[in-house]
Amino acid sequence: NYVGPLEVKTLDEIGQLSQSFNEMVKGLRERDFIRDAFGRYVDPEIAKELLSRPEARRLGGEKRKVAILMTDIRGFSSIAETLSPETVITMLNQYFTLMINIVQKYKGIIVDFFGDGILVFFDPFERPLEEYALRAVQCGLEMQEQVEEFNQQMKSKDLPEFETGIGINAGEVIVGNIGSELRAKYGIVGNAVNITHRIQSVAKGGEVVISEPVYSYVEKHVNVENCFTMTLKGIQGEEKLYVVKNETCFTMD
Repeated sequence: NYVGPLEVKTLDEIGQLSQSFNEMVKGLRERDFIRDAFGRYVDPEIAKELLSRPEARRLGGEKRKVAILMTDIRGFSSIAETLSPETVITMLNQYFTLMINIVQKYKGIIVDFFGDGILVFFDPFERPLEEYALRAVQCGLEMQEQVEEFNQQMKSKDLPEFETGIGINAGEVIVGNIGSELRAKYGIVGNAVNITHRIQSVAKGGEVVISEPVYSYVEKHVNVENCFTMTLKGIQGEEKLYVVKNETCFTMD
């Protein structure tokens, strides 16, 4: 419960103290807003840019094109049944720590954790979406690399290995604060999110599968291991999907 700003009446030490107090309160308000609306997993630079946008502070949002990434650990329920709750949580925390660091590296915005999955989007903020589609693909590939290293650590402790499927899509969504005046969260909604979920569901463990829109942005920069066409559950028409090779390498600014 932060008080209103103190009135700065003088330029002496008391006035300077009042000004410093006001700046401190402003910083605390912003910190709490970031924590409540964006969670604890947004890169500080991204949070600062979000805070500079009026729509980030009010309920509702606006339509714009973003890149979306979704992950899921294959067969996690079966793995969890063989371990103690403490071991499951410890493994998940270590796994999520690795994934969060990679998402922050590529300037992604984590919308939510759902069980053992993660939903992330990459917002270009009026910049070309191509760069952010590239970021999403690179993020997904590095995630898979880190899962391999994570599995080596688990293997050394006689613990099960994780197999993560990753789906990436790009499209128009509604971006903004979703919820109520009492509790809102900055996120995305729209059909493009649903398609991303379906793409993720067909990705095998260790694969990064991207949609046709993403491929159109990154085709000059990636190597494709396989491409196929299929009907995704709940989605009209067929979708052409691409499995990106792990050895894909491209430079990023």
